[in-house]
Amino acid sequence: MIAIMLWCGVLFVGTCTVSVSLLISDYYVHFDFTSHGRLADLFLLDIMPESDLYVIQKIGHITGFFILSLLLTKGGKQPSGLIWAVLYALLTEILQPFFNRDGRLIDVLIDSVGIFGAYGLCRLLRRPKRF
Repeated sequence: MIAIMLWCGVLFVGTCTVSVSLLISDYYVHFDFTSHGRLADLFLLDIMPESDLYVIQKIGHITGFFILSLLLTKGGKQPSGLIWAVLYALLTEILQPFFNRDGRLIDVLIDSVGIFGAYGLCRLLRRPKRF
């Protein structure tokens, strides 16, 4: 349980800190809370890469939620963990506009690649081998 809480904290910092580039380059974490987040932006579909950092961020989404899925499903043994992982992905995207970040529901789909990828890989590796 502690590992799950710590990893959720890591994901929160990564998704809600003001600048991902400063987090990556200088390990700088800063939260800039605003009470009037732009929730309408959640529905924008701007998924075209704007820079190399954009691609790195999306790989971070997949990897971060891959690890969360491993923890929540206990290595593929508890499928109910998938629901919690997707709900946390949704929560982080809804919170981002309140931290002067751009939250997008499309990122929940990207997170889900990691979530269901981890679960599927665990299930595949746990299948009995046939000879």
